[in-house]
Parts: sequence; structure tokens; C-alpha cells
Amino acid sequence: LPAEQLAALTDALVREIASSFSPDAPLNLVGIRTRGAILADRLVPRLRALGFDQLDHGAIDIAMHRDDMSLRGPRPLIRSSRLHLDLDGKPLVLVDDVLFTGRSVRAALDALVEHGRPSNIKIAVLIDRGGREYPIQPDFVGKLLTDVPKDHRVNVRFTEIDARDEVVIAPSIEAEVSATAPRLRWRHKHLLGLQHLTAEEITFALDTARTFAEVSTRSVKKVPVLRGRVVVNAFFEDSTRTRMSFSLAAQRLSADVIEFSEKGSSASKGETLIDTARNIEAMGVDAMVIRHPAAGAAELLARTLKCSIINAGDGAHEHPTQGLLDLYTIRERFGRVEGLKVAIVGDIANSRVARSDLWGLTRLGAHVILVGPPTLLPKSFEKLTVGPGTVKVTHDFDAVAGEVDVIYMLRVQNERMKSAQFPTVREFTRFFGLTWDRFTKKCRPDVLVMHPGPMNRGVEIHNEIADGPNSAILKQVENGLAVRMAALYLTTQAGN
Repeated sequence: LPAEQLAALTDALVREIASSFSPDAPLNLVGIRTRGAILADRLVPRLRALGFDQLDHGAIDIAMHRDDMSLRGPRPLIRSSRLHLDLDGKPLVLVDDVLFTGRSVRAALDALVEHGRPSNIKIAVLIDRGGREYPIQPDFVGKLLTDVPKDHRVNVRFTEIDARDEVVIAPSIEAEVSATAPRLRWRHKHLLGLQHLTAEEITFALDTARTFAEVSTRSVKKVPVLRGRVVVNAFFEDSTRTRMSFSLAAQRLSADVIEFSEKGSSASKGETLIDTARNIEAMGVDAMVIRHPAAGAAELLARTLKCSIINAGDGAHEHPTQGLLDLYTIRERFGRVEGLKVAIVGDIANSRVARSDLWGLTRLGAHVILVGPPTLLPKSFEKLTVGPGTVKVTHDFDAVAGEVDVIYMLRVQNERMKSAQFPTVREFTRFFGLTWDRFTKKCRPDVLVMHPGPMNRGVEIHNEIADGPNSAILKQVENGLAVRMAALYLTTQAGN
């Protein structure tokens, strides 16, 4: 169908809608992103020209409400709904470009519930091609196509994003290529660390997390992306933030969550990690989040089990989701990571967070300065860069405090120290703590202060700094939820 016929179909749709509503009464028009939203934007001025002065409109993103996410493959879903309108008690017209199986409309109806209760909902589509999986019928139709083969796809193209107006009927191979191409950008069934991820993969994960962050702003903070999936939190070390964050992330994706703790389990009676994990997996588990005091534990399970493995911290090796949420927080503040100067300060040798941050930051082009006493910061750390960024080791905090954009303070990890690696806590704080005196006299006024938690207040960071305007510590916790939702989604879908 050429552009002229598409315009004629749009005019026909306008006439149908106008004949069913009073121009003197309120009316909402909501387009399903992406092309349904474009169509709605085109309908609005034509309806207003017919006297619909109380017409309001918006757009709704249904990505997180689809029940075929696993078929579509992992992709960053960076669109969002635009529904700054009052839906309650008013008629609403839901607009889409093509109605085929009815999945999109059903997902849109689910999504609309989070935003209000219209008095009634009508469905307007430019093309109705039948093939309904759900008993959904359009109220207004531009054109009904009944002779399109099932192995063909109807593509409506708009100038706004496709540079031309037309309707194309083509073999579905085009759709298959489109659906599988994004999978090439995230192919990892497991998330074991950031060291071996590319810059594109890290960026992809951060973009996906940005979409999931929008879920937490809704009145109903849940989407059906992992409905029917089972996620196990297998923590062999104590944890508060990470365990709760993964639990809540899985629940918001509609997964079933099983909490495992070593205390009181067969592992405490001498059962091996592999045997414990295999028995858990045998119950029908799709993903296992593992925290373990031994470096390499997550990789061992990834080689042994069939389910997806997400490393929530293994010894002093890596903590990839913490690294991702730190990158997310920095990018959110500065709009970029490349070119920034980041000081990571404190117990570097025993910190898995420092390693994940170091690899993630340098991969994205940041310049990292590692600061700490010689006993906690070997010179060999300068060789750990994996990307275009750089790494510098120094034992003089004051010398670099004024030149960095971000100061990332690490907790002194007494539980992982083999022996006393500095004389006294007071001496550590004097030389390597973010004291009030050092912060006010040495640091930039707009420096971003971060900490993975839990904090030793008064040791590595002063109270007023931790709670002050420069601190992003609580923001890190908030961002961790979106990042872990993205990690669960990407790994489980890549495993299909």
C-alpha cells in the first residue's frame, strides 16, 4: 500500500472515531509504542480539527507486559510510557498500527491498569489482519486484510522513523532477523564477572537496567517478564543489601524466589557445593544467584549446572552486579563514564568490588586511581586494565583527592584479612579515610562520593559526608534493584 492509501486509511480511522464520540465530552487517545504512538500523534490534530477540544493523548510502552519476551530475545527497552493525563472515568481509544494475534493489545490493557480506570476502552487499528490468539476485536479499523498468508508479516512504516509512509506485506524472515539480531548483543547465559565483557555488552546491560528502573516508579511495581521462572538465592556468606536486592528484583519480574542459606542446610553438614547446587537445580530452577567465600565458586557452578548462574560475590574475585550498579550510578550522574577520573580508596587487595569496578570502568574508558596502604594495594594492580581506560596506583590520598570526579570508598574487610595489614584503625583513617578535613580542603565541591556498604562510619568515611549531598550511597542501593532485574532478565533469556 503506497503513502496515499495509508493517508486515506488514516482519514477513515478519524471518521470512525469521530462518529462514535461527542466532540463536547472528554476523550483520551493512547498509542501503543512505537508505531501505534506515531499513529495516535497523527490522529490527534485531525480530531481536534473536527471540534474535539477536550481530547488528550499519550503513549504506553508494553514491553514489560508482554508474555512473549523470551521469543523476542534480550534487548534494551529504553522507551517509556507518556501518560501524563487523567484516565479515570473518561473514555479511551487505544491505538495500534497492526492487530494480528492480539498480544500487544492484551499487554497494553494490562499496562493501562497501572495508570487509571477509564470509563470504557475502544480499540483502533490501522490494519486488522486476523489471526487472533485472544478474543480481542477492534472497534475502529482502517483496513481489514483477510488474505495475508500466516508466514507473512504486515509492516506499517511511518516517515517519523522509517523515512517513508507505506504498508508492506513481506515473508516473515524479515521479522525473524529483526528478532534474533539483538540476541547477538547479549549472549551470556551466566554473569560471572565484568573482566571479560565488552564495552558494548556492559552498555547494553546498563541500558536494559535503565528501562527496568521505570518499573519501580509505577503504582504496581511488577511486570510478567519472568512469570513461571524460579530463581534461587544461594548465599554462603552473610548479606543484607545484595540478597534483598536480588529477591526483590526477581519478585518484580514475577519470578518465584527460593531463599537458601548455608546455616541449617546440608552444606553445614559437609555436603559439597556442587552436590548442594545440583539438588537445588533438580527442583526446576531457572537461575541461581550465588555468593560464596571461595573465589571461582560461581564459575564452577556455571560449568556444572544447566541453569543460569549470577555471581553475587565470590571471595576476593568479583562482584559484577555491584560493578554494574556503580557504573550505572556514575553514568546517571555525569551522562558518561569515558574520560572521568575515579579514585577507589582503601582495602583494594581484599575487595571484589574494586576488581569489578576497575574492569568495568577501564573497559568504558575511565581513568582509575587506586589509593591505599602498600599492604592493601600491590603495585601489580596497575596491570589490571582491560580497556581504553588507565590505572594508576598511589599511596598518597591527598595528592589525588582534588583531581578526581568520583571518590569510591571501600570498607576495611577484616573478615578477609589474613593478618593485621595496617597498624591501627586511627592511622588508616588519618591517611586513607575520607575525613571531613580532607573532604572540605582537598576535594572538588561537586565530587561524587560512593561506597558499596556496609560502611564503617568514622573509619573510611565521615558521617556527614556519607549522609551529605555529594553522597550517592543510597542511590547505589536504589540503582542496584534495576541492575539486578536486568541481570536476571538477560541471563535467563539468553539461556533459551
